[in-house]
Amino acid sequence: MIEGILFDMDGVLIDSEPIILHAAQAFFARRGITANEEDFKPFVGAGDRRYLVGVGERYGLSIDFDIDRVELYELYAEAAREAVSFAGVHQFFADAKRAGLKVGLATGSERHKALINLAAIGLKEADFDNIVTGEQVVRNKPYPDIYQLTALSMGLSTDQCLVVEDSIHGVVSAKRAQCAVLALPNSFGESALTEAGCDVVLDTLVDFGRFSSIGEFNERLRVLRAKEGVIYGANRIEVSQSGHPSQFFDEAIQAALESRRNAYAPYSKFKVGAALVSAKSGKVYSGCNVENSSYGATICAERNAVLHSIAEEGTVGIDLLVVVTDDDPPAPPCALCLQVLAEFCRPETEVHLVDTAFAEGRGGAHEVHRFDELLPYPFIFPTMRQP
Repeated sequence: MIEGILFDMDGVLIDSEPIILHAAQAFFARRGITANEEDFKPFVGAGDRRYLVGVGERYGLSIDFDIDRVELYELYAEAAREAVSFAGVHQFFADAKRAGLKVGLATGSERHKALINLAAIGLKEADFDNIVTGEQVVRNKPYPDIYQLTALSMGLSTDQCLVVEDSIHGVVSAKRAQCAVLALPNSFGESALTEAGCDVVLDTLVDFGRFSSIGEFNERLRVLRAKEGVIYGANRIEVSQSGHPSQFFDEAIQAALESRRNAYAPYSKFKVGAALVSAKSGKVYSGCNVENSSYGATICAERNAVLHSIAEEGTVGIDLLVVVTDDDPPAPPCALCLQVLAEFCRPETEVHLVDTAFAEGRGGAHEVHRFDELLPYPFIFPTMRQP
């Protein structure tokens, strides 16, 4: 259960990206450099030090941030007088406090800038249970340190925290820390934020809805996450097919059987056909094993089916997998294939192992397994794990 909210600041609480951009451009202009907005884009969310120094490196300008930040923040403070908060920020913040959620601020910016921003939008340091700023961590975003430190200092584990972010660096940082992430597309587009691993994307915090207790908050979050899709391995997939995946079983059997006939297996003589059902579209994609003189270059039928599906419709969720072999009992996918399949399967994904006799309607053998029976503990890269 989520018991705390960790806010990023720039681009989440306050529309500060235009302000820091204006201040940084003015800083470079004083040095005869015309820096474009695109120059700064790769460093958004990585902290002010990297924001300024990174662009300086592009133009061959050596910057001592510990000295030059004084000038930068003077320029920033002038521009911040006209700053505004984003829609829904104050209501969401007030609801969180009233509900009893702990509230923290985790910003890659320097403390001086953070206090300028809070004052500009009518918030105070005392409004937060804790504030962690960029100079308190050695490694800033996209490393997980700042969110780990903020959660720990509030007496929470990271999996008890929802992070509100707007940048790719920030989303990656939060996911590496094992936090849930709500992203706002104020600095980057929805697709980029989703690809970075966020759990929910909302246009504004108004769209989260009202809540008055921790239970109501968690229920709202659960509903929003469900709308974003279903988790398949490391991916959240929007499921649009109708009906149960078993309705596609016969089609998948025939597709796997046909593919097996085309298998290239001159070395092992062991032909395999496989077919999967996409949760996104309900389409069936098949593949066969293709061997090679260099044995390591051989690709199995199951992985071939996965590659086929991704080539056709992008990232998929697998609701059903059929493997056809001439073996008794029917052969399961190898360990390497299971690890690849884990990226796209749910624990309950149906895996049907059949022999050629069954596939051809002549009796034969047919076994059905849940995916987690075949591979109970798949490896999922830490930044891609879904809470």
